[in-house]
Amino acid sequence: MQQRKVILHIGLHKTGTRYLQRDVFRLLDAERFVFNPRALTLAVRAAVRNPGDRSYAEAARDAVDAWRRSADSRTLIISEPHISGDMYNQHEDCGCNARLMRELFPEAQIIYFVRRQSDWLQSAYRQQLVKGGSIPMEVFLNHYDGRFMSRPDRWTHGGRSVEALSQRFLEIYHAFATQYGAEHVHLFRQEDLRRQSAEVKTALAAVLGVATLPEPPRERLQNRSYSALAIHLFHPRTLRRFAAPTAADCGRPARPFHKALRPLTRLRRVFIQHVFDRLIYRDRDLLQAHDMRGRIDAHYVVENAELARIAERVVQALTSVAASQSTEHVVVTPTEENAHAETADHRRRRTASGRR
Repeated sequence: MQQRKVILHIGLHKTGTRYLQRDVFRLLDAERFVFNPRALTLAVRAAVRNPGDRSYAEAARDAVDAWRRSADSRTLIISEPHISGDMYNQHEDCGCNARLMRELFPEAQIIYFVRRQSDWLQSAYRQQLVKGGSIPMEVFLNHYDGRFMSRPDRWTHGGRSVEALSQRFLEIYHAFATQYGAEHVHLFRQEDLRRQSAEVKTALAAVLGVATLPEPPRERLQNRSYSALAIHLFHPRTLRRFAAPTAADCGRPARPFHKALRPLTRLRRVFIQHVFDRLIYRDRDLLQAHDMRGRIDAHYVVENAELARIAERVVQALTSVAASQSTEHVVVTPTEENAHAETADHRRRRTASGRR
């Protein structure tokens, strides 16, 4: 079978995924790249969302085999943040998914974006308000009685929750580096995409094998999370105080009127995103209470230093590759320089002879 180039973008969620999918991958030359082909992507997505399920893994194998048997020789790009694991389950299935991806796509290059954990957790909280129940930040992070606790269940007090101090961003990197080798796992930080945009984009282009990233056709509206004001006004339950959950407070809530109320829930979301927050965007740091941000940042200080070191090494290596490739295209050999000089000298002599 023909060996084709494969690029897997594995997340994380909430680290610029929409930008990469909409403004980079989708705009690449369709004659050279195929992005998230439907049948293959759906099969891979189902497998990584159900890690360890043999039937979904087998369906993914069949989809990959069908792609390999096809005549499509373009570079395959699959962007699926669930490959790094379930964001509401501390990505604990990252190792299982890394092994499956290695089996399905042993030739793949991995693109992996991370973000400061405190910022990521705040963004994930605001996202869960869109997807799930209205709960305070403290409940989402299982913060009770002045400390972060292990969560008793995925759902507590009617909403999804996570463990603030059990995120696995570095572990995800090591899981994929173990399977693919560190030289094939390209880790970037969302903060660097903002602060060092040119360098990171050059590095991304090098992974993709293009000179530069495509330019979006027009300026797009920023993909902002719900503002703090909108959360307090339209999700008033977030202002309540909750005690540490008991068994009765755990588990996915029964919502007998969920389907009937779904149109109103959708209307609320659309109104917040496209009307209220565009007219009045008043925000604040929801992690300021109880010094949650300070304690989260302190917990991950060593891990973040290592992530920053890896990201810096990746960007430096890839920008060096891009620079060398650019130089190769513009090099003028000494023989060519002599030929150009001789031609110019010949023109000058001919011009002077004509004047005489």
